[in-house]
Amino acid sequence: MDAFQRIDALDSGHHKVIYHDERWGLTVKRYSNGHAVKVFAEALSGGDFISGNLYLIDDVWSLKPCEMPREKVMSFILGFTLIDE
Repeated sequence: MDAFQRIDALDSGHHKVIYHDERWGLTVKRYSNGHAVKVFAEALSGGDFISGNLYLIDDVWSLKPCEMPREKVMSFILGFTLIDE
């Protein structure tokens, strides 16, 4: 499953996840009938965050990170694990 499929599979709203053995809060918001998705995550320790937007244009997803390297956002999306609570 690629990064875009992982986010697309999540419901909009807040999710608790584990990333690099740390608890994070992940928020997914959809806009434009699901063609734009805002992803924001914050380490519960307050030490780090992830922010980016995904856009679906002509059936192709594109990632636009917010003031951070694309690789950092992709690593988070591919690496987190949902916490079942």
